[in-house]
Parts: sequence; structure tokens; C-alpha cells
Amino acid sequence: MDASEAGTILIVDDNPRNLGLLSDTLTGSGFEVAVAVDGARALRLAREGLPDLILLDVKMDGMDGFETCRRLKGDPATAAIPVIFMTASTDLSADRVKGLNLGAVDYLAKPFLDEELLARVRVHTKLRKLTMRLAAQVDERIAAEAALQRLTQELERRVGERTVALERALEGLTQAQAQMATVIRAAQAVSGEIVLDDVLDRLMRLTLEHAGARKCVLVLSRESGLVIEASITSEPDTVVLGLSAPVGPGADLAVSLVEEVARTRQSVFVWDTGRDARPEDARYLAGKGPRSILCLAMMCQGELIGVLYIEGDAAPEPLLAAQLETLGLLASQAAVAVKNALLYGHLADMTSELRRSNERLETEVARQTEELRQTNERLQRELVERARAEEERAALQAEVIDAQSARLAELSTPLIPITDHIMVMPLIGTIDSARAEQALEAALNGVQANRAKVVIIDVTGVTVLDSAVASTLMSTATALRLLGSKTVITGIRAELAQTLIDLGVDLGAVVTKGTLQSGIGYALRQAGGGVAGLHESGKHARNGAAPGRRSGH
Repeated sequence: MDASEAGTILIVDDNPRNLGLLSDTLTGSGFEVAVAVDGARALRLAREGLPDLILLDVKMDGMDGFETCRRLKGDPATAAIPVIFMTASTDLSADRVKGLNLGAVDYLAKPFLDEELLARVRVHTKLRKLTMRLAAQVDERIAAEAALQRLTQELERRVGERTVALERALEGLTQAQAQMATVIRAAQAVSGEIVLDDVLDRLMRLTLEHAGARKCVLVLSRESGLVIEASITSEPDTVVLGLSAPVGPGADLAVSLVEEVARTRQSVFVWDTGRDARPEDARYLAGKGPRSILCLAMMCQGELIGVLYIEGDAAPEPLLAAQLETLGLLASQAAVAVKNALLYGHLADMTSELRRSNERLETEVARQTEELRQTNERLQRELVERARAEEERAALQAEVIDAQSARLAELSTPLIPITDHIMVMPLIGTIDSARAEQALEAALNGVQANRAKVVIIDVTGVTVLDSAVASTLMSTATALRLLGSKTVITGIRAELAQTLIDLGVDLGAVVTKGTLQSGIGYALRQAGGGVAGLHESGKHARNGAAPGRRSGH
């Protein structure tokens, strides 16, 4: 097995012999091994090397395994590293609960078989690698989803902008067509022209004629400011177009009036320049001497198109309301006509630009759609792979749970052969009904497999015993007698004996001894093996009972 595939194991044990045995076992199976003889060095090596698994001894001088595990799980850099506790303690249940509460993933009781060690190490290192791989895949998927979301938002933004631009262009075109229709109905002479120069020529002539003026000037609002675009005088009756002269000092009109109308969007009529003229225009008026000035705001849908400036020589009398209304309507229609002419002047360019924009947009949409399709396909593949990894992890976890359950069941009711015909079953801790049933099943299977003549049930370590459990033990003795085996119960303490008496348990069917040693002596006499048989059987058990090397204190 490749080292990178097997993983890196950190062994923490203050016993050099155990370190050597564990290191040889793991390196021989392809694992890369680091060792630490105390908790402080283990913490440092874990942060520096980030191993795939930590085998941690519980009993160590100084910082014990529990404190070391607590600090490992409290450090974000090492919290995710799986920890397997190793202990030779007899109080396995309490140590196991404490270790699992601290975040350990497994527990090994010393001595243990090499095959068991390797099996658990392989399971947890594989789980570690699968977990890290899954986390990386999740991060990749999150990044891909974020990129897809950004791409979608960008596409939506671009499509929205293009749509708004198209809508605005279409709206402008619609407005221009509507305005043209209004011009045709309200002022056929003006609206009949769509070329800007023709519109301005016709507009200037109609204004001069309708207002009875001596001079008319058309000022348009451009991006650069107010610009004199056209003018006409009564003598000679000639329209001057394309002036493009900025409105400012030196302009041939009353500048302050024009600027006021452009600023306020309201028309201004000065019917007596000698009395109501603006001081700013005194110099201009002194030389020209117009009797009245009318400045009409050319508004179209709230937008200032320009100012229609009219000078008259009539008597100093205000214009009639009807005349002002007609001139205001003319200014409004003029604004519409001028704007339409400008729009038509740019219509070809806008249409061409819209066509090119649509072509670019369609190309971009096609490209983005293809990218989205590819991204979706990649995400689908990643989702399938993730589901497969989840199934593998679940199956592996189920295998680990089954193996642990089987091992726990084996540890809870051990059956130890003393000789070929004598077996000992030590019971420790609280015996409930389920564990009593396990003891019965283990004893029957052991007697049937080994043809044992005597089974010693040692209850020295039993702390709690109820009537149901006592009844099960008696049933065990009866069942063993049916199989041809005698039952000996040893280690009954005074308080346990009192409990059995209070429960009314009949011990007449079984042999009871005060200690396990006396029970073994009795069993040897019953089996006919004697001490020599016990020694020979013990030697046989040491030489062939365990297929693998054991390590422990």
C-alpha cells in the first residue's frame, strides 16, 4: 500500500516498547508513522504534521491522554484529526465514555491484536480522507455555485441594460411619431417638414408672419449650452440657418431674457422695453431699440428644446391673450417639430447601432447560455460523485459500527479457557437482563465448541444484580448441566450473597466458591487434570491462543 494512500499515524505512548511494536506494525502495513512520548510533544507534532490519525495512550506521566485529547480538540488546526485511545485500564466503560465525550472516535483496550489495530486504523484513516475529499468537493461546489450566480447576475444585468436601451429607443421613436402626428394636426406647415433645416425655415417664417415681428431668433438647448441656430428679419425676409453661435456677451439679442427663460422654463413678455428692460440688456437695447420682446419657452414633455425669441416694433400695448396662446402653441409645436427633426436626424444612426447591439447581445447570450449549460453539467457530475461518496461513507460507517458492536459484545462476556475442559467467564460491573442473556449465549456456545466439563462464572466484579439476572444465571447453570458441564459460581461477596438471599434465589443446583482460585482448584479436581494440566493448558494458550502480537503495559 502506498504511504500517501495509507496515511500518516501519530503514536503517543510513554512506553518505548509499545512505541516500537506499534511503529513496526503500522510501517509494515504501509503507514507513515510519527511518535511522541508525552502529550506536549504530541500537540506540537500534530500541529506541524497534521496526521491522518492519532493513537493516544490514556495513562502517561505528566499530561495524560485525556488532557492531550482535550487540547487537540480545542485547537481548530487539529480538532478534525480522529483520535483512538489505547489503555490497559480495567475500568474500560468509564474510560471509554470519557474518551468518546472528549471527541475520540474509537477505543482500544490493551493488549490488542495487530489485525484489530490495523483494521480500525484503516477504517478511520479512510474515513478521514473521504471526509477531507468531501469537504474539498463541497468547497468546489460552493465556489462553482457562486461563480454561476455571479455569471447569472451579470447576464441578467446586461440583458436588463440592453432591454432598457431598446425600450428607451423604441419609446423615443414612438414619441417622435406621436409628436409628428400632433404637428401635422396643429401646424401643418411646420409638421410637414422633417428635415431640420426645412423645419427651422418654415418655423421662422410662420413666427415672423403670425407675430408681426421685425426679428425672430431660434435658440436651441444643446449639450454645450444655449446656441443661436437660426434667425430672420422682416427686411430682408431671409432665414439664416446653421449659425451655431453661443448665447453670451456680444450676441445679437437680449441675452438675460433668453437665459431667464431657459432657467425658469417659463415664457417672458416685455411689451415696453423702455420701461421694463433688464439692466443687463441696456447696452443691446440702446443700439437696437425694439419696442417689445417676447421669449417663448419651447418645451416638449418637460424638456427645454429651445427659446423662440421675437422682437416687435408695435405700439407699447400688450399682446392679446389669444395671440399669446397661439404663439405658445406654435412654440410647443415648434419644440415637437424640432425635436422630431433631431430625432430623425439620428434615427438612422440609432437604428444601425441598435442592430449592431442586438447582434452583439445575441452572440453574448448564446455564449453565456453555453457556459451555463457546461457549468450545470459539471455541477450535475459533482452532485452524482458526492452522492456516491456519501453512500460509501455510510456503508463504511455501518461496517465500523457493526465491528465495534461485535467487539463490545465479546468484551462484555469474555469466555477464557483454563484447560481443555475448564473455562472461566468473569463478569464485571452492572449485570442487566440483556448482558445476562449474552452471558448465557456465550457460555453455551463456548461449552458446545470446546466440550468443557466445568464452567466457572466469576462474579467478583459484579456491583448490581437483580432477580431477573439471578434467574438467568440459574438458567445458564441448568442449560450447561444439560450439555454435560458443571457450573461453579465464584466471588460471591457478603452483600451479593445477601442480595441473592433477599431475592429468594435457590443456589442448590450450582457449586459456589468464595474466590476464583478456589473455584479453579475445585474445577481441576472435577476435571481430573490437576495442577499439571493447568500448567500445560496455560502454556498451550500462550503459544497458540492469539494469532497476532499483543502490545500493552
